[in-house]
Amino acid sequence: MTQEARSPLAHPPARRLTGMDRHMVTVDGHRLNVFVAGTGPETIVLVPGLPDSSAVYRGQVPGLLDAGYRVIAPDLLGQGDSDMPADVASYTIAKDQERLWAIADRLGARTFHLVGHDRGAASTCSMAAHHPERVTSHVALSIGHPGARKHAAYEQKQLSWYMLRLLFPDAEEWLRGETEGEGGPWSTFRWWVGNHSEADTWIADLERPGAVRAMLNFYEANVHPVRARISPVPRVEVPTLGIWPEDDIYSSLEQIARSGEWVDGPWRFERLRGAGHFLQLDRPTALTRLILSHTETYRD
Repeated sequence: MTQEARSPLAHPPARRLTGMDRHMVTVDGHRLNVFVAGTGPETIVLVPGLPDSSAVYRGQVPGLLDAGYRVIAPDLLGQGDSDMPADVASYTIAKDQERLWAIADRLGARTFHLVGHDRGAASTCSMAAHHPERVTSHVALSIGHPGARKHAAYEQKQLSWYMLRLLFPDAEEWLRGETEGEGGPWSTFRWWVGNHSEADTWIADLERPGAVRAMLNFYEANVHPVRARISPVPRVEVPTLGIWPEDDIYSSLEQIARSGEWVDGPWRFERLRGAGHFLQLDRPTALTRLILSHTETYRD
C-alpha cells in the first residue's frame, strides 16, 4: 500500500532538483522523496545511483521537459530526502524495484520510459525485463545487463574491487578517512569518487546521521558473497540504449557493450567521450540529446 503527502524538506538541501513538485510517497512504512514536473502525455522516470540522489539528473530535466515529457525523479531509499532505515534487508535490488513500481502507480504512470544509472540501472534493467508491457523504452547508463556484467572479463572484476572493500566492518571509517594513515576528513571518499567536483555535495549529504550506513547497506544486501541473494534477470524485450562514458573508472566497456546479447528487442550502444562514471554531471547536454534520441524513436 502506498500513501502520498506533501512534506517540507526533511534535511537542509545540499543540492536538490528545483522547479519541480515534491511528493513524499510511503511504501511499506518507508517514505520516498519524489520530484515530478511536466504535463506531457508520456513519462520518463530517472533513477539515480550511488552516492547520488535525484539531483544528479538536474542537467537532463529541463531538456526532457522542453521535449514535452512528464518527468519523475525519485530518491531511492537511503538517498536524498528519502528515509534511511538501518536494516540491510530494505536495500535489496528487488526492494528497490518494488518501491519504483509503487511510485509509478501512485503517480499515475501506467507506462513510461525508464532511465537508470549505477544502482538504479540494476533495477531498471530488471523492471524492463519483467514488465515490458509497462516500459516503453529503457536507457542504461554505465551499467549493462547483469548477464553481461557477470560474464565480463577480469577488467570488470578489477574495477569492482571497491564493492568488497565496502563490506569490511571499518568501511565507514575508511571512507571518512579516519583509519590509520589516511589523509584527513573524507579523503578516502574523495579519492574513491575520483575527486569529482560534486564531492562536497555528496559529503554534505553523507554527513547526516545514518547516511553512510544506508549507502553501505546497499552493498551488504546485494554484493556480499554469502548473504546476498540476487535473482537472474531475464532477457529484455524493451528497446534499450546502453551508454558508456569512456572515462568510467568503475564500469568496463565490455559489460555494457555486450549487453545487447541479452536484449531481444531493439538494441543500441553509444560511447560518450569526455565523461566519467557520473556522466549526467560531466556531459549534461550531450547525455540529454542521447536520451531523447532514443525515447523519441519509441514515443507513442
